[in-house]
Amino acid sequence: MNDDLLDSEQFETEDFESKVASKGLRFANAMIDGILVGVPLSFLTNFILYGGIIAPTTEFDFRPTLINWVLVTTYFIVMENATGKSVGKMITGTRVIDHHGNKPTSNQIIGRSLARLIPFEAFSFLGEKGIGWHDSMSKTYVIKE
Repeated sequence: MNDDLLDSEQFETEDFESKVASKGLRFANAMIDGILVGVPLSFLTNFILYGGIIAPTTEFDFRPTLINWVLVTTYFIVMENATGKSVGKMITGTRVIDHHGNKPTSNQIIGRSLARLIPFEAFSFLGEKGIGWHDSMSKTYVIKE
């Protein structure tokens, strides 16, 4: 599939169902993004806050979590807004579209990215169709290219 916009009639056919990324591809996207992006950002956060990889205190500090949320959310907003893909989606050959088959708006991408912060959102994929809350709330889909 190329980057041309899908017309509404094509989008609503059974062929569309075959383009929606499987739960397995979605899981691969999450794992790849977590390893290639999330882990390095966690190290960066600790380096910024503590000047090293490990925090020097045993007291609970919410700042690393907050900074990671901001960095990861910013990553998804920037990447998906610019390319329709995260690093994981680039590797698996998938991308984000809106409910008409077009490139999502910036507001949809922002909403999609912020919805990932909802506690237990990752479990929303366990339903039959495997569509997460960040997809359904933003009216977006991840499709195979």
